[in-house]
Amino acid sequence: MLGRWVEKMIRGHKNSSEEEGVLGGYLDAICPKYASQYEARLATVNDMVEVDALDVLAELLIDEMGVGPVELAASRAFLSILIENEHLPVSGQLTANELNSLRELLFCYFSGSSEVNEKGSQVLSLIERKFSNGNFSQAKILLQIFETNNETRLNNERNLYYEEMIMRLDATPSGGRPLPASFLDNLPDAKTSDDAILKALSACEQAADLQFYLYLRDQAELSRWQHALASLPDPVQEYLLDYIPVIRWRRIGTLDEPLRSQFGRHMTFEMLRRHVQQKLKMCYFILLASGSTGYEWFIFSFTEWSREHFNVDVREVFPLLHRSGIVDGICLQEILDIVIERFYGPAMNQLTIQPETLENAYVEALRFIIQSDFSKIPSGKYNFGDFLLDRILPFHYENPLFAYRLHSMM
Repeated sequence: MLGRWVEKMIRGHKNSSEEEGVLGGYLDAICPKYASQYEARLATVNDMVEVDALDVLAELLIDEMGVGPVELAASRAFLSILIENEHLPVSGQLTANELNSLRELLFCYFSGSSEVNEKGSQVLSLIERKFSNGNFSQAKILLQIFETNNETRLNNERNLYYEEMIMRLDATPSGGRPLPASFLDNLPDAKTSDDAILKALSACEQAADLQFYLYLRDQAELSRWQHALASLPDPVQEYLLDYIPVIRWRRIGTLDEPLRSQFGRHMTFEMLRRHVQQKLKMCYFILLASGSTGYEWFIFSFTEWSREHFNVDVREVFPLLHRSGIVDGICLQEILDIVIERFYGPAMNQLTIQPETLENAYVEALRFIIQSDFSKIPSGKYNFGDFLLDRILPFHYENPLFAYRLHSMM
């Protein structure tokens, strides 16, 4: 039976804005209530450290959704899943119905219900569908709730990694049509208005179903939460604001903010690290499948790029990466984090992006996109920030359109 929150989501679907995530609407309702609820909890204990700000948020969320009462551990687990889901583009998030299946499994598990195996089977079937359809970000979220031994966890992660890389390399081009001559004859420059840039990106979507995203927090939402939490101790505010409002992949043009500002806010250390990791993952996969992909040139480009921008010799990187995964049984993401920190981290920490560098990068990136042969590019969602970083930290693509396969969001 559907929970009240799922029914509300279904009824309100047609009226929800394009950028309203599953969790976002509930956070809007919780925002004005949060401070008083936290203070009420604080009044019942002797010390502030006894009240976890996320516990309070989880309880308010469950109450707002009308799916309680439940154990705190269950509500915290569900909140974690919802936040992870909210990071994704709205159109790429798990739906309310899918999250309801996940919620039922969590609640059954924490309550010791005899239905836990049945609910678990339903979620496993959902994971298989996500895996088959190439919804890898969603599959990763769903897999997090299952307790597995290290061998199973490694196997799951390895399968996701292989399938994602294969799909990137084998994705079918959209066969899209070129942009009208008016766009090709008037390529962007530093003086191009936001409206003109958005029209060009909209034309890309119409011609080949290409959508470009940035990883951003809504500044208006942030201001609202900062105001609502102003009466609480600074450590509480800082802790909670690390999580909400949620930073999300947002399609360019959905925020009411100058595009130059959005490009700059996207350029965080985390996005730089993600950019380097994505290239490292692709290079490692091509090495593993050496001779069968036709993309061996990427290995040489990555080698040169690593040496030039990060003073890294990849001959030291890949033996560690391979040995840690195959021999030591360490999860790939954990190994990647170690490798990035040890080898690439020192140069990354020193990197600064000047305003004129960013300006040149977005002009060059937009020109590249507008002039691309859309008939050879797979349709889908793309990380625009990666196209910027390809200009800030130039990478040689033997086939320039390969960048789309690398920067696709899955």
